[in-house]
Amino acid sequence: MILSRYLNREVFTSTLAILGVLFAIFLSQRIVKYLAQAASGDITGTMVWQMVLLYSPVLLGFLLPLAFFLGCLLAFSRLYVDSEMAVLRSVGVSERKLISLLIPIAVVVALIGGAVALWLAPVANETTYQIRDEHASKLELSMLEPGRFQIFQEGEGVVYADSSDNPSHLGNFFLAELPADNNPYTRIISAKSAERYYDEELDKNYLQLNDGLVYELDADKNVRKITEFEHYYARLEAERSIVSRRKISATPTMDLFQAGDGDSWAELHWRLAVPLSVPFLLFLAIPLSRVRPREGKFAKMLPALMVYIGYIVLIVVFRKWVEAEKIPGWLGFIPIYIVMGLLAARLLYAHGRANTKNNGTPAVKGSDS
Repeated sequence: MILSRYLNREVFTSTLAILGVLFAIFLSQRIVKYLAQAASGDITGTMVWQMVLLYSPVLLGFLLPLAFFLGCLLAFSRLYVDSEMAVLRSVGVSERKLISLLIPIAVVVALIGGAVALWLAPVANETTYQIRDEHASKLELSMLEPGRFQIFQEGEGVVYADSSDNPSHLGNFFLAELPADNNPYTRIISAKSAERYYDEELDKNYLQLNDGLVYELDADKNVRKITEFEHYYARLEAERSIVSRRKISATPTMDLFQAGDGDSWAELHWRLAVPLSVPFLLFLAIPLSRVRPREGKFAKMLPALMVYIGYIVLIVVFRKWVEAEKIPGWLGFIPIYIVMGLLAARLLYAHGRANTKNNGTPAVKGSDS
């Protein structure tokens, strides 16, 4: 239908514009945060854009319901201001008919939001953790501090460097390795200088030691062998896998179903809230967007935002309750959806009566225009 395409196009255009603005604002804040981390050496410059790209779907899932809600408000408010809604009323287009005409765009938004929240965002969060862990593994070598004895290889060795001319060179280097399964002797290595070296192909960290001696001690701490070297390569076990503690936001959705604890239930309902919010926000946007011609299309934006903020606050509170197991996990946000449904029904009923009173006659059930 012509009217259906027109309304869906108006809502889609407004939603896309608002989503673009909100996305740019929130993403720029995150970029500033990542750049600060890169400046302090916590992450590399390449990682900044990797993490920005991975954060984008997480942010998209968070902003999409709000953008859709504001897009509906803006589109319908413009129809009221331009008196187009009055024309629709005169041909019998009721609130029920408006909702049915906007089902296509609501379904599309709900499906996109659901795919992002239930699948893409957890994958992006897990990939972000993996990148950070890989970077942390490679950083162990570069975190050697001159003038301090430092334990490495999970307590199996000690490193000391007297000075550092630049980030990749160490002076008066000392390295002690305890006996291991593949080497029953204690090794003590002393060198005049050392250079940090990372082999990209092997994905391993090395130290190139220059002009020094290697002492091998037996179980009685007697020196059994002394080796003089010009260049010696020592490999610190920095390439071992470092696995940081994951937040539950990186857990796949199917694993949340199987876990069944309070945190898993809370995260599951949090993700489901993205697609489930779309129909309730559509039902609320229609009555909340009603403005008089001289009020302007932004007149009801503040009350509508207050309703949305109240909705988000309730979701946050219920999430805390589910995490603390104060309410059953299966119940989740269902009470909120019931309240939102009743509020939308009440506003739609009041809105319909107001329109009927203003028109003087009841609105005829929608025509298929």
